[in-house]
Amino acid sequence: MLEKFLETVKKHNMIKKGEGIVVGVSGGPDSISLLHLLWRIKEEYNLSLYAVHLNHQFRGKEADEDADYVEKFCENLGIKSFIFSENVAEYSKKKGVTFEEAGREIRYRLFESVMKKMKAHKIAVAQNMDDQAETVLMRLIRGTGIEGLSAIDYVRDNKIIRPLLDIKRYEIEDYCEKNNLMPRIDKTNLEALYTRNRIRLELIPYIEKHFNVNIKQTLSRTANIIREDKEFINISVQKVYKKIVKKTESEIKIYKEEFEKSHIAIKKRILREAIRELSGDLKNIQNKHIQNLIDLIKDGQVGGEAYLPKGLCAILDYDVIIIRKGKREIEKYDFEYNINIGETLNIKELDACFISNIINVKDLQKINKESYKTYFDLDKLKKGMILRTRREGDRFTPFGMKGSKKLKDFFIDAKIPREERDKIPLVCDGEEIMWIIGHRISEKYKVDQNTKNVLVLTYKKNQ
Repeated sequence: MLEKFLETVKKHNMIKKGEGIVVGVSGGPDSISLLHLLWRIKEEYNLSLYAVHLNHQFRGKEADEDADYVEKFCENLGIKSFIFSENVAEYSKKKGVTFEEAGREIRYRLFESVMKKMKAHKIAVAQNMDDQAETVLMRLIRGTGIEGLSAIDYVRDNKIIRPLLDIKRYEIEDYCEKNNLMPRIDKTNLEALYTRNRIRLELIPYIEKHFNVNIKQTLSRTANIIREDKEFINISVQKVYKKIVKKTESEIKIYKEEFEKSHIAIKKRILREAIRELSGDLKNIQNKHIQNLIDLIKDGQVGGEAYLPKGLCAILDYDVIIIRKGKREIEKYDFEYNINIGETLNIKELDACFISNIINVKDLQKINKESYKTYFDLDKLKKGMILRTRREGDRFTPFGMKGSKKLKDFFIDAKIPREERDKIPLVCDGEEIMWIIGHRISEKYKVDQNTKNVLVLTYKKNQ
């Protein structure tokens, strides 16, 4: 079995010489064999080994005996051990997860803490070929995609390694017997109480007897084939993802035009990856949630929203799909300032300033053009100028048009995001909008062949 173990280690480049490895050790045949095999190659690879055991406080005296066994086993091999005890049932209830999930969360938290403390490089866990087969069947029964059917990875995040995945359970039991390891046996694994146990104890033996005696190898081989396809697809997804996704601390924007060109399989993976990047994992994210996002985008209703687990919200904008933490909160601005020509006006709400002055039309060509500087016929002004935010019922006559239109319709046609509309300052002659700053001036106040005096207005963000 050592040869098969080493073959897997080398094939998947699991271990480098001189590394420190944290080993999850329950005391059962799998983890004891794993620790023993690593101990056997310890000198050759110059490894530092650290065993981590968790007492789940669930099986009373038996659990205490498991911890004692692991501690003594490690002592005999000269391996440093870390024995922890936590109430997994209580944690399960508090977090609202299954006992199995709770145990896994706690174990990996402990693995990470020991890894950090000892400055180790890898975490080795003891899933075998039988575990792989059981996982594939369990996920198939519950419903899954190729992510689920690829099952257990040999190496995850270049950190978690599973060197026993090519070894069958009976081979591990034989190894324990031949090497007189005398592992602990968890009797709950022999009871058909949980789905996984029933698959192990009832379903797989039935399939072996009536359909395929080599079902475990078949399922393991299938998982490996699917994993290879998954890796290729993920490379393709990452190429598209990097091109069309922009991330900030609180949200991710996916540019819609390029997204829409992608195949549905790529779209779903981009959405899943965006959620993973924003929230840290995909726990509680199901296919129905991803399909809700696909439907939201397909409907094309700008401003449409979809809520996801983990407190995430997706919003459809004109050219982007936004996935963010928490519900969208639109920051509203409401201000109004009088504009006195020749004076600089400070707009504290926008951290900006507004400058106005008058020139003769003959000097217009001498002025440097700037994106937030524009010109009006001074003599067309009828009332005092004000700078304000939008109001209900605002209308505007855009440059180049004869008739007016609702300001709301102008914003929609210009594809200005809803959350930006209340931040856009408007220059008005009384109630008449002269300039939507950053967007368009009014036809009514344009400079023409009859203009004599030009009003120059400049908007600047403070440095």
